[in-house]
Amino acid sequence: MIKRYFLFFLLLVACGFVARPQYSNASLGQWRDHLSYYSTHRVDDMGSKVLVSSEYSLFYVNKYTMQTERFSKVNGLSDAGVGVSAYDSKTQTMVITYDNSNIDIVHKEKVYNVSDIKDRSIEGSKSINSIYFHDGKAYLSCGFGIVVLDLERKEIFDTYYIGTNSSAISVNAVSINDTAIFAATVNGLMYAPVNSGALAASESWKVIPTPYYPSQKTIDRLIQINPKELMVSVAKDGTTLSTVYTFDGTSWDTVFKEEYFENIRMSGDKVITFGYRSMNIYDAEHFDTDASLFHLSDTWNPLPGISLDIHDAMIDGDDLWIAHDYEGVIYYPDYMNDSKQMKKLYPDGPMANEVFSITASKDGKIYVAHGGKTIQNAARGFPANIYTFDGYYWRALDKTPEQDSIKDILRLTIDPNDNNHIMAASWWSGVVEIRNNKIVNLYTQHNTNNVLVPHPYSFRIADVAYDASGNLLVANSMTKDGLCYLNYHGVWGSFETYSWIGDNDILGMALDKNYHYKFLWTANNKILVMDNDGNKIFLDPNRGSLDQTTAVNCITQDMDGEMWIGTNKGIKVAFNIENVFDTDDGVTSTTECQNIVYQEEGIAQYLLNFENVNCIMIDGGNRKWIGTERNGVYVFSPNGSEQLYHFTAENSPLFSNRVVSMAQNELTGEVFIGTDRGLISYRAESLKAAEEAGKLTVYPNPLRPNHSGTIAIKGFVADSDVRITDVSGRAVAHLKSVGGQAVWDGRNYEGELVPSGVYLIFSSAENGKQTACGKVLIIR
Repeated sequence: MIKRYFLFFLLLVACGFVARPQYSNASLGQWRDHLSYYSTHRVDDMGSKVLVSSEYSLFYVNKYTMQTERFSKVNGLSDAGVGVSAYDSKTQTMVITYDNSNIDIVHKEKVYNVSDIKDRSIEGSKSINSIYFHDGKAYLSCGFGIVVLDLERKEIFDTYYIGTNSSAISVNAVSINDTAIFAATVNGLMYAPVNSGALAASESWKVIPTPYYPSQKTIDRLIQINPKELMVSVAKDGTTLSTVYTFDGTSWDTVFKEEYFENIRMSGDKVITFGYRSMNIYDAEHFDTDASLFHLSDTWNPLPGISLDIHDAMIDGDDLWIAHDYEGVIYYPDYMNDSKQMKKLYPDGPMANEVFSITASKDGKIYVAHGGKTIQNAARGFPANIYTFDGYYWRALDKTPEQDSIKDILRLTIDPNDNNHIMAASWWSGVVEIRNNKIVNLYTQHNTNNVLVPHPYSFRIADVAYDASGNLLVANSMTKDGLCYLNYHGVWGSFETYSWIGDNDILGMALDKNYHYKFLWTANNKILVMDNDGNKIFLDPNRGSLDQTTAVNCITQDMDGEMWIGTNKGIKVAFNIENVFDTDDGVTSTTECQNIVYQEEGIAQYLLNFENVNCIMIDGGNRKWIGTERNGVYVFSPNGSEQLYHFTAENSPLFSNRVVSMAQNELTGEVFIGTDRGLISYRAESLKAAEEAGKLTVYPNPLRPNHSGTIAIKGFVADSDVRITDVSGRAVAHLKSVGGQAVWDGRNYEGELVPSGVYLIFSSAENGKQTACGKVLIIR
């Protein structure tokens, strides 16, 4: 089934290259992608633009201005996770495939989705390995055969099962000349007469015998290098090496013997080969391995400061465009004359797509820790980095010598007295201190008087947090003293935890803001609560709840002081934290962790008891944003009784249904959502409430005729009653603020757009006090 989507190229997240901010402010209800565009793997010529494929999306480069433009799921694509992509200049059509076998066809600024392969049950692998264009068709080489797309009708034209008796067979590439269609398969090079009229019949396809390799060998690459010759790459079993031949229909010639190739492609009338940290360009008409027209390698690299981790390249006249593993796309003008004027081009974004945790500062910055650990809680070995977003640009940590040896930063905390001072938890190296975006210290057993100790050879720092007194608290997993601290005098100390939790992994830590309790949750479904004196008690996540859970994944305190607990079977809430140390046995608290009961279609059920909850975020309106392992993001009312939103990869631009972390910019209301496929944000209507009523801010103001969105009013105290009148005092709307912000759609009580004029805004807090006022001009 084909679904048609319009692609709006005037992007709300349009990117400039250098001269202008890379991000513009998001409007209410608007999504923005914060993907990394540094790792690229394909470049295609679109005339005035270059199309570049990255890990989860694409971008364009304008050849004349060198400005970049994002092309992701936020602004038109149907999916995330780009598999292969290609552009056909004859039909001016782009074909994009995804790692889940979804397909987009892009033509004249419209996106047409072809989801047949993704949706259907198919024998064999659904992988799409390459794309070949011929005569208005796109031939997709798939794990089960060949799929032909009709680029004019934007649909599947035919499918060729070319294995024995029309069985599935993995095809790696296709090429077509005047007489035959060739297929590179796991069982050798196959062909059929191009005009047979029965290409869907496996009997039409034959294996081409050759004396140079057994016929049942995997052909991993195939290109037509000139009207007379094919270039065929044959994989050597059990290795990453290939032997490359040319074939003119009769004779075979060996051109490369058992070498490693990242890629081989045609660009115009040139053959480009990509080996290990090397690239060569050859004349396709008179192919000669001893006559490379251009060469890059570690021994000859004219690109200043650029390593040769290259995936693809394209020749554009005298210029070369190179897809690099971590430098974006490299523009190399006048490459044959050893020009040094190269440029690295990519839309702004974090340096990597991995997200472990997201932290928002009070001054409106967003911090992403991209370290990781495995499902068995082993270290991943990701290099230490933190990515910071100031609303306009992303920035990585400044490079320092200490950074090279530090791995897997999981979480961070911001000094409440200094926004430029950050402490971070490394699941390998210890506690990392950062000032002014540079790593300045690493705390281990050697400089903490043996308070911080590893287990047994590396650290397992699960979390760090500042308490209300400015002490740094450190959750040190699998050690005798699992809770350590650095007090505001600079003295290290610790609390023993082994007698309570043994050497179980501590997975995280939450601080109670009212009674200063510390909540540590472990890998064996335990929650250990400690006070400032080191007294301890277990909080049983199954006490008082009928739905039993076996894993605690996160704990977050809401604005009412309640502890919301995310488990492998939904949500539990501990309401009476002040009594958490009440106990009948001296070990376990009598405080209950209760299920939230809510109504769905008239049926009472426990809140998300069918979901594995990874993270919980409390927004400015005390609403609960719940990130799940398999089903995206749920947004619930403050008490959890009403579902407000449910964002999934299927009904929103969300890149993946696996959500690992969330945080809200309390100055703008923008919610940043970390998935296993990168970072995305959504401008929510909630905002942190003002402590005292004051001047209201209205945006946009004035509201002009070309504005079709809503009007945001902020500056309220929490949950204010908001009334809007015209200048004569006639009421036109009645709103309730969500935290410190209310949203008006510009309509009156009858649902009609109000006419041009000045409208007055009045508010009062729930107690009738804390009043505020403002006004907005509407021009129709």
